[in-house]
Amino acid sequence: MLYVAQLRWTGIYLLAALAVGVIDKFYLHDTAVLPTLFAFTCATHAYHLAKRYPDEMPRPAYSRWFGLLGAVAGLFSVTFGLRAFVVEPFCFPSGSMLPTIPLQAHLIVQKWGYGNYGTYGIHLFRSQIFAPLDRGDIIVFEFPQDRSVSYAKRLIGLPGDRIEYRGKKLSVNGNPAALRQTSDYFDSKFLAHTPAFLESLMGVEYSVLIENGAPASIPTPLAFSFHNKCTYDSEGVTCIVPDGHYFTLGDNRDNSYDSRMWGFVPADHIIGKVLYILP
Repeated sequence: MLYVAQLRWTGIYLLAALAVGVIDKFYLHDTAVLPTLFAFTCATHAYHLAKRYPDEMPRPAYSRWFGLLGAVAGLFSVTFGLRAFVVEPFCFPSGSMLPTIPLQAHLIVQKWGYGNYGTYGIHLFRSQIFAPLDRGDIIVFEFPQDRSVSYAKRLIGLPGDRIEYRGKKLSVNGNPAALRQTSDYFDSKFLAHTPAFLESLMGVEYSVLIENGAPASIPTPLAFSFHNKCTYDSEGVTCIVPDGHYFTLGDNRDNSYDSRMWGFVPADHIIGKVLYILP
């Protein structure tokens, strides 16, 4: 539309393209059908407008090659800046956060204030965290064993906290998290019911899944930094969170690979806090 010197239609199609992109990514799960139809409609419309453009009328600067190149560069810069510094979408393929985060859900993550800036695989810089992090938040972070992989878990322990997960019950600094059973969660993939509970951690309430038949002991943990801060036995694990680190758990407690197995999350690994969950 810029090429055929139609500023008004450019604005209309830009807004429509944003809406189509959101619908396709978050609700149609990248089928590409709607974007293809949209692109065909736009191209057909532009073709008819170009045919009617008077030959004697000079083209404005924004419709020439340098104007088009500048528009593309400007749009990319805005998109890159928003994803790198403000908010970024992440796809969550795991079931470790059921029932809170469904399989293949999209997470909208706040990045500003968490000191880990970059996107599209390009890392810009790191700085200290100045945005709040509270127990019960869901955070996205670089997996300590492989920083190229992003994980999303529930933040349970802050630096200095004593975390106990024993007998499938959580306690923070000697304060047991309240646990109240609710209706079972039905897993449509495996056609199975799992007991669901509401867990309350220092005023923050969320749902967790705890299987009756699963063992309370923790599978063999990896060798991780500050391993000596954790004690394991047949009933579970007790950890003291070191300075500059955090302790996480998945809401699907018996099917989550989390801090119980691979240790603490360093502060500079945190990417941001989940603002919205879009199934």
